[in-house]
Amino acid sequence: MFHSFFEQFFSFNSKSRTSHLISTVSRKLFITSHPKVWMFFTGLMLVVALFFCFRPELFRNVHESFPIREAHATSHVATSETASLIGAEIPEKTEEHSKLDELKQKQRVASWISKRYRIAGKASNLFVTTAYKTAFELGLDPHLILAVMAVESRFNPYAESSVGAQGLMQVMSKVHADKFEDHGGIQYALDPVVNIKVGSKILKDYVKQKGSIELALKSYVGAAAMSHDGGYGSRVLTEYRKLKAVASGSHSPSLVQAKSASKRSARQKKAIGPAPLAKQKKEETPIRDSAVLL
Repeated sequence: MFHSFFEQFFSFNSKSRTSHLISTVSRKLFITSHPKVWMFFTGLMLVVALFFCFRPELFRNVHESFPIREAHATSHVATSETASLIGAEIPEKTEEHSKLDELKQKQRVASWISKRYRIAGKASNLFVTTAYKTAFELGLDPHLILAVMAVESRFNPYAESSVGAQGLMQVMSKVHADKFEDHGGIQYALDPVVNIKVGSKILKDYVKQKGSIELALKSYVGAAAMSHDGGYGSRVLTEYRKLKAVASGSHSPSLVQAKSASKRSARQKKAIGPAPLAKQKKEETPIRDSAVLL
């Protein structure tokens, strides 16, 4: 049995060696019998190698033209585009949110001014919109501009003082005639938009010169050389805080309610007639509170 196994094993090895020898000899015979073919292919490969050495960009183009490379590049581009879109969506949404929030602020402020100062809704919207736009251009708070208008003219665009102050912000047009040159001259001093722009520019210049809002307001009212401004700055800043609260939505309509409550109380007193002293004191309390609020 072992003898037969070894015979088969040696016969298999001799066959494998014989087949390997035949293949080697055939290759040698092919090369030796066809030297021109071998030289042609060798020379062709050398030419191709030298060509790609001198023109490497062609090799890159060929490499990138393979399906796997192309698919990888496409996925990379798609990923980059997706990333850029995702990154662009955040500021876009933020900008839209900011615009929507500003629009709501304008609506709240315009509605409150219209009711408090009894002016038309369209006029109030125009004043508020112009104040916001001008404040953005100059770097001021729009509610400060509106507060100055409230104290100076109570939002009457045709208001004029005995000393020559005109318009919503009571601008001394003759003193600041140079600031009206870009707006057609001082004959447009009563134009609401022009008056707001010029008055805001004057206020901004005072803020730069004086370094604070309080001193700027003192100069704006013409009390720069005086020891006090007669409470002008305090009134403007109080109105400013109210407008800021209204814009943020945190201000309750207590002023309007208190005013209407005082009027109802006065009408009731006239209709009912004299009341006992204790009752009169109780009824007078909301009127006194409303006067303080107003």
